[in-house]
Amino acid sequence: MRKDWSKDYPSPEGLTEEFLDENSSLKKMLDFIGSGKKVVDFGCATGYFANLLQQKDCIVTGIEINPDAAKVAEKYCQNVIVADLDFVSIREILANQKFDVAIFGDILEHLRNPWKVLEETKSILKEHGFVVASIPNIAHGAIRLALLEGKFEYRKLGILDDTHLRFFTRETNEELFKKSGYFIDEVNCTKLPVFSDSDLVPNLQENHFSKDVIQYLQQDQDIDTLQFIVRAFPLSQEGEHSLLNTRYRQVLVERDVIQSQLQQTQAELERSQSQLQQTQAELERSQSQLQQTQAELERSQCQLQQTQAELEEIRSRSQHIPAEIEVGLQPSVEEVETLKLQLQNTQTELERSQHIITAMESSKFWQIRQTWFQFKKIIGLS
Repeated sequence: MRKDWSKDYPSPEGLTEEFLDENSSLKKMLDFIGSGKKVVDFGCATGYFANLLQQKDCIVTGIEINPDAAKVAEKYCQNVIVADLDFVSIREILANQKFDVAIFGDILEHLRNPWKVLEETKSILKEHGFVVASIPNIAHGAIRLALLEGKFEYRKLGILDDTHLRFFTRETNEELFKKSGYFIDEVNCTKLPVFSDSDLVPNLQENHFSKDVIQYLQQDQDIDTLQFIVRAFPLSQEGEHSLLNTRYRQVLVERDVIQSQLQQTQAELERSQSQLQQTQAELERSQSQLQQTQAELERSQCQLQQTQAELEEIRSRSQHIPAEIEVGLQPSVEEVETLKLQLQNTQTELERSQHIITAMESSKFWQIRQTWFQFKKIIGLS
C-alpha cells in the first residue's frame, strides 16, 4: 500500500459533496455507495473520503498503512486500524465484523496480490454487501502514445504513480474481479483528455504524432478514461439475489420513467396527428382551390385566345375598310355633284320667276287689279 501519504491527499477540512466535480472519482464512488451504510475504507489516508461518507450518515472504519495519516483520520472514522494489506489478513484485522460496503479508492493497484485481498473481503461483507473501487486505466491514450515514443516514466502522481505495483485495462480490471469471485454490477469512468497538462498523465505534443495514429486510438472508448469506478457483488446466491433485487428496482424506476416518457410521447403524437389532420384538410382545401384556380386560368386562357383571334380578325378586316369606303363613296360624290347642279338650276329658275312677279306687281294693270279687289271687299261682293 501507499507509504508516502502526504503527497496527494485532499484536505478533509471543509470538503463537501457539493464541491466535488461530477468527473471526480470521489463523487462517482459516493453515488455508488449511497447513504446510511456501514463502510470499511481500505487506504483511508487522512479520512477525507470518510468525512464525505460521514455527511451521508455512514459509519466508517478506516484501514491505513501510515500511522500519521491514520491519526488524522480518527477524527472522521469510528475506528482506524493501521495495517499493511500485503502482510495481514483481512479476516484477522476485521474479525467478527460485517459491512455494507468495502471501499478500495485507488488502492488495489498498490497491492502485491489484489486478488487475494478481494477474495478475503467477501468474508466481511453483509448479505447484500458489495465492493466499490476506483482503478487507474493503464490504456489511457497518453500512456500508449508515450510508449510509441519509447517512454514509460514513473511519476509522483497519476496513472504512472511510482508506488503502483499493478496496472489494469478495462478487460484486466474485469478479470480481476471475476477471478476474485465477484460479478461487476456497474462500471463508471472518470475522463481526462489525451493531450493534457495534468500531472496525472504524460504531457505530450499532439503534433509529434500522425493523424492516422491519433484517429486509430480515438476509436477506443477508453482512450480518455483515467479511472474505472466499479461496483461489484460477491459471486454467490445471496450476492446474485441482491444484484437481481437492485436491478429489479432499477428496472422499475426505468420503467416508470419510460412510461412517463411514453405518455408524453403519445400525447405529443396525438397533438401531431391532430395538427397533421388539420394540415391535410388545409392541403386538400388548398388543392381544391388550386384546381379551381387552374380551371379558371384555363378558361381565361381560352377566352384570351378567342379574344386574340377576334382581334386579329378585326385587324385584318380594318386593313380593307379604307379601300371599301373609297369605293363606296365614289358614286355618292357624283350624285352630290348632280344635285348641286340641279340646285343651281332651281335657284336660277326661282330668281327668274321672282323677277317676273316683281315686274307684274309694279305694272299698272296689277295695281288696278289690286284696287278692284279691295273695292269688292268693301261693298261686300267678295
